[in-house]
Amino acid sequence: GLLAWETDVDLEKGIFPREINPFAGYPFFEKMTEKEQTRFGIEDIRWTLSQFLHGEQGALLVAGQLVDAVPWLDGKLYASTQVMDEARHVEVYDRYLRQKMGIEWPINTHLKKMLDIVLKDSRWDFKYLGMQIILEGLAMAAFGQMRDLTTCPLLRDLITNVMRDEARHVAFGVLALESLYPKELSSSELREREDFVIEATETFPI
Repeated sequence: GLLAWETDVDLEKGIFPREINPFAGYPFFEKMTEKEQTRFGIEDIRWTLSQFLHGEQGALLVAGQLVDAVPWLDGKLYASTQVMDEARHVEVYDRYLRQKMGIEWPINTHLKKMLDIVLKDSRWDFKYLGMQIILEGLAMAAFGQMRDLTTCPLLRDLITNVMRDEARHVAFGVLALESLYPKELSSSELREREDFVIEATETFPI
């Protein structure tokens, strides 16, 4: 649905309840003044939303590759719809960061390395495994936590809409890989994919 972009976002007041603070109790945080703590909290949210944006930018690139890489027509058609989904996600996260947060942080080193692994491998099932299963699965968990905790109705609605798309992407990836794994692969090919999952999860620690 349409998002209420006219919603006022007061960063000083915060877009999460003050009692929900993952940094409370840590010495470095407790040494800060209240003003410094507020500023730190704002930058933490900016950083997190920036990683959401960069993840969606990577997903957009991978979805574009899948249109060419997937060997069957229905897969190509679905990948083309995912390109549109991911482009929309990039737009809404970018707009929220620019209009409501005022700044965008660069991509996290681990996220960039993971995206590079997925983008550089030419095999379509590796792209599904890395993007649809690992990255989008992790994203769903992070999105869901932020959606449930935020007090900003615009951000809640934005994430809810994005999650509807992401749930479909993960489900399609599972179905596509179920048709391939393990029936059409040798034990050595399956081992290679297991090693890929291990490498990916070590590169992008949870």
